[in-house]
Amino acid sequence: MELRGWAGAIAVLGVLAGCGGDGDSDRPDARADEAAVKKVLEEALDALYDGDGARACSLYTSSYRRKLVEENQADRSDVAPRGDSCEEQVKNYEPILKRFVPGRDVKVIRVSVRGDNATAVSVFNTTRGKSRVKEFLVRRDGEWKIDDDQEAGEGPPR
Repeated sequence: MELRGWAGAIAVLGVLAGCGGDGDSDRPDARADEAAVKKVLEEALDALYDGDGARACSLYTSSYRRKLVEENQADRSDVAPRGDSCEEQVKNYEPILKRFVPGRDVKVIRVSVRGDNATAVSVFNTTRGKSRVKEFLVRRDGEWKIDDDQEAGEGPPR
């Protein structure tokens, strides 16, 4: 089972379980960047669980929004939300998320920040089993945005 396209969105749940740094977190600016990344993930989580598409999608880059919409429109599984826009899909994703990840049992096991790029690796339990995802963020105009995700076993490492 894959929660294709939205696994990265689910990874934001991990901020509630804490995260580990990449070894550079002793630097004050690195800790501040990690905190800022975690804040974006927390905001995205709240928006997903609230079904607030405008808020969630504002935390994604435009290319990530397009990718999610296209993947979900092509996916006919029971975990793909329907809709013509990111905002509509987030609204329709809320009950799916609550059904498959009811306990928010997610843990970010690593956050790494390199300049204007960051990654967060998460593991989480769903009602269908365990999953692992790597989420990519970029800083644009001083703000962190979720830019992509990669599930375990999905394509070459980025």
